[in-house]
Amino acid sequence: MSEKNELKAVWHITLDKEKDKWRVYREGAERATITFDTQKECISYAKELAKKNNGTYYIHGENGRIRDGKGYKAKK
Repeated sequence: MSEKNELKAVWHITLDKEKDKWRVYREGAERATITFDTQKECISYAKELAKKNNGTYYIHGENGRIRDGKGYKAKK
């Protein structure tokens, strides 16, 4: 199996300071999944990804440090 298929169901929300955009990227991925103008939009998008994939998302502040996050597991 290739490494791409082994990516974790973990997404990070960070600020791309060069582009002045917020981005959602999957842990281990080479590029951002998507970018938005606001952190709020990124949070909504990452939350849905995490829910659909029984994963986790982490919200990073402008300083790059994790300030919040949430994980979802499949219901038994």
